[in-house]
Amino acid sequence: MRIYDCRRDYIKRSEKGGRLKNEDYVNCVESGNNLIAVLADGLGGQGDGEIASRMAGDSLLTCGADGAFPDRQIIMDAFHKANHILLKNQKNKVHMKTTAVYLCQRGNRAVWAHIGDSRLYHIFQDKILDYTLDHSASQMSVFMGEITREQIPWDAGRSRLIKALGMEDAEPEIHDEIRLEPGRHAFLLCSDGLWEYLSDAEIIDICRRGRSAEDSLALMLDCKNTKSMPDCDNYTAFLLFLEV
Repeated sequence: MRIYDCRRDYIKRSEKGGRLKNEDYVNCVESGNNLIAVLADGLGGQGDGEIASRMAGDSLLTCGADGAFPDRQIIMDAFHKANHILLKNQKNKVHMKTTAVYLCQRGNRAVWAHIGDSRLYHIFQDKILDYTLDHSASQMSVFMGEITREQIPWDAGRSRLIKALGMEDAEPEIHDEIRLEPGRHAFLLCSDGLWEYLSDAEIIDICRRGRSAEDSLALMLDCKNTKSMPDCDNYTAFLLFLEV
């Protein structure tokens, strides 16, 4: 199979915000022609969130690290393995849990999966082509027509997750593999500590104006910081610019 030439420009960043510790995780690896990125947000109110996000993130980062492009079953197995690790290490009554979002890109191919309310956005030609749907009570309210997606950050059910790693029989949502059209693509993985302050229009505009992934992420964080309070949550992101 032909491997399309592509130019990657990416950056990751994680900050604790106004919290005492950072329970988010983000990392990426290049293996063969694969770029694998994983972001996780440990649920601090559930106990040991920092440990949960690190355990799950490190485990998921191995999916595709053998250089082969992972199919749906391989990704599903990777999430099941990460969940098994958390369940095996749960020690307290309020068991540790974490969200997770996974991306693997290779040439003009990309596939991703997620569980919880950490998000992935795919931007191309000044449009958000794809984005993940939160596994939260608020997202269910969107499906029922009670609120709009834009109202999720202010909805009372936003922090009530329906799915997360660390729950029995946790099942990720896996997006079908896509083939990328020639041009400049952007993939943003982020925790709710960032996306809740950014509108879709702001994400599109910043990706358009940014000269590089580093420049665009700095603009996103500046936008977020103008809106957030001093005691804001941890905020974490991975941003990839890709020329196919």
